[in-house]
Amino acid sequence: MTDNERVDIPARAPDDAVMAGEGELRAAREWANGVFMGQGGSSHPLLAADGPPLSFLYDGTPSTDLLPSWGHSAEGADAEGCNAYEATWTDPRTHLRLNASVVTHERYPAVDWLLRFTNDGPADTPILERVQALDVLLRAAPDDDVVLHRINGDSCGAVSFLPVETRLAVGDGVSFAPVGGRSSNGAFPFFNVQVGGRGVIVGLGWSGQWAASVERDPSGAVRVRGGMELTHLHLHPGESIRAPRILIMPWEGDRAAAHNRFRRLMLFRYVPREGGAPVRMPTALQTFDRYSRAVPEWATEAGQLAACRFCRQVGCDTLWLDAAWFPGGFPDGVGTWSHKPREFPRGLGPIGRACHEAGMRFVVWFEPERLGPGSQINREHPDFVHGGPTGGLYRLGDPEARRWLTDLLSARIAEYGIDVYRNDFNTDPLSIWRSADAPDRQGMTEIRYIEGLYEMWDELLARHPGLLIDNCSSGGRRIDLETCTRSVPLWRSDTNCSPGAEHWNQAHAMGIGMYVPLSTACAWSPDAYTVRSTATAGLITQFDYLAPDFPLQLAQRTLAEACLCAPFWYGDMYPLTPCAVDDDALLAFQLHRADLGAGIVLAFRRELCPESDVTVRLRALDAQARYDIELIDDALGSSRRSVVGGELAAGLSLSLTEGPSSLLVRYSRAGDDTT
Repeated sequence: MTDNERVDIPARAPDDAVMAGEGELRAAREWANGVFMGQGGSSHPLLAADGPPLSFLYDGTPSTDLLPSWGHSAEGADAEGCNAYEATWTDPRTHLRLNASVVTHERYPAVDWLLRFTNDGPADTPILERVQALDVLLRAAPDDDVVLHRINGDSCGAVSFLPVETRLAVGDGVSFAPVGGRSSNGAFPFFNVQVGGRGVIVGLGWSGQWAASVERDPSGAVRVRGGMELTHLHLHPGESIRAPRILIMPWEGDRAAAHNRFRRLMLFRYVPREGGAPVRMPTALQTFDRYSRAVPEWATEAGQLAACRFCRQVGCDTLWLDAAWFPGGFPDGVGTWSHKPREFPRGLGPIGRACHEAGMRFVVWFEPERLGPGSQINREHPDFVHGGPTGGLYRLGDPEARRWLTDLLSARIAEYGIDVYRNDFNTDPLSIWRSADAPDRQGMTEIRYIEGLYEMWDELLARHPGLLIDNCSSGGRRIDLETCTRSVPLWRSDTNCSPGAEHWNQAHAMGIGMYVPLSTACAWSPDAYTVRSTATAGLITQFDYLAPDFPLQLAQRTLAEACLCAPFWYGDMYPLTPCAVDDDALLAFQLHRADLGAGIVLAFRRELCPESDVTVRLRALDAQARYDIELIDDALGSSRRSVVGGELAAGLSLSLTEGPSSLLVRYSRAGDDTT
C-alpha cells in the first residue's frame, strides 16, 4: 500500500478562490451576533435580521411576540478555528429558559446553532409546540429567480441522492420530510436555496423525523424553516429537551464553488478526524450477501481467517464481517449480541487480532436498536423494549436501558478487537415513538430516543479512541448533520446488496457528494468499470474470491488504482455533465485538490448511450500552467500528454468507444509527483 501514501489526506482546506472573502466572513459573523447576541441589526445581503432565526408557539403565543419581553443574556468563548457562545432567553412568568449554543467559523461564512428548552419553574410549563429550530427570512425581490436545490434521500433505487431543482414563484412553497422517522429516508436534510446570484446552504442535524419548508411571501422574500415535524408538549420542572442542530452557510457567486466550500466545511470542521485529518476511509472485503447463505464454511473462524489473508493479498486494508456471526442470524437473531459458539468457539477475537497483525482494520455489524422475536434482550430485558417481550424497538430514550446497551457494545468492541463499529437500523420507528406519547407530550419519545442515540455513540467513541462508527440504516437512510459528526456512511444504499448497481453508484456519489463528502459503496466485480463506478474515498468489495478462476491480478490492479484515486475525494467536486441514472446517459465529474494542483476526472458511458465522445471543461486550473495528464481506459492501458491549463478549461475531448465503459483522467501540474 506504499503507493496509496503518495498523496496524503489534507489536514485543512487550502487558501484559494473557493474560500470565502473577508467580507462574506464578516457579514456572517455580524448577522449571527445581531440575531443571537442582541448586538443590533445586520446589513447581510441575503439574511434578514428581524430577530432570532427560530420560532415556536408557547401557550398559544408566537415566539416573535414573546422573546422581546423575555430576559436575554449572552456570553462567548473562542475555540480553535471558531467562535462559540451561548445566548439565553428566559420567560419571567413560567421560567422557561431557551438556550442557543452558537458557533461561527473563522474560515467559513457559516453559523451553527443548537437550541435547548429547560423548565426552571416549579410547575409544568404551558404547551410548547411547532418548534422550528430554523426560521429565517431571505431577502428577495419579486423578480428574483429563486431555486431550491436539493437531492433525494435514499430509497434503495436509482433516484437515491439524485439532484432535484424547484423554481419558486411569488406565493409558491415546497415542504419536504423523510419517511418513517429516519432522517434521510426519501428526503435529505441538506439543501441549497438560491436567490439570484446568492444563496444559503442548509444542514439539519436530527436523526429522526424532521420537516423543512421553503416559501415565498407576496413581497417575494423567501422564508426557510426546519425542525422536528411534530412538537406539542409541556415540560416538567427541571426537564430539558434539545431541538435539531442547524447549520447554514450563505454564499454568493458561483454555486459550484459554494458547494465545494460546504464540502470543505464538512470535511475539516464536522466529519470524524484521525491523526489531525479527516478520517481515512476503508478499502474493505465484505462478502456477506454473496456467501453467508451459499457457503456455510465462510461464516466460521477458519473461513474468516482465510478471508483475512485474501483481504491483505488483494490489496484491501479492512476485513468486514457483516450479519453472520450471532445466533439466529439476520434478521431474526438481532438482539442476541454474542457470537455463534460452534462457528466461532473462541469468539471473534482471533479474527480481530489477525487483522491487526496484518496491519488491517476489522469491521463488525450490529443492529442494536431493532430486536428480533425471541432475542436475548426481549427475553431477559423486556423492560428495555417498546412493546415488552414481543416488541421490536429498543428503548434508547431510557437512561438505564441506554447505559446497559452501551456497556454491552463496548465490551464486544474490546473483546473482538473491533476498529469499525457498524450500526445498522432496519426499521421505521416513527409510529412506535408517536404511539408512546400522551396528547400533551407529543414528540417527547422521539426526542429522548435521538438524544439517547447520540449519547450512546459519544460514549463508545470516548471509551475507544480511534473507533470509527459506520452509520447504516437500510443503507443511507439516517444521514444528517449530527450523524455525520460522529460517523461515516460506509454502505450508502442497499442497492449495493446485489450486483448491477454501477450506474446508480456513479450518480449516487455525484449527488450526495455535494453535501456529504465521505461515503462508500460496494463493487461486486474487480473490472475497472465496476470499481471506478463504485470507489470513492474508500471502497467496499464483494468479490467472488473463493471462485477457482477469480482474477486476482486484475483485482489487485483495479484496487491499487482506486487507492491512488482515493485522496482526491478529499478535494473539491465539479460535475462536468448532468447527474443522471438513465442507461443512455454519459456522466463525468472532476475531483480537484487545490493544495496539490492535481486531480482526477471520471467519465462513464452507459450501455445505451449513442455518443462515444464528450468534451469536458475542467475547473479550478491555472490557465497559464502546464499539466501532465494521463488517460487510462478500462483495459488499464494509458496514454500521456502535457496540456496548458487554459486548454483543459476550454475543453478536453474524451472518447469512450463502447458502452458501458469508463475513462480515468489523472492530471497534475508539470513537475509535481502526485499521480
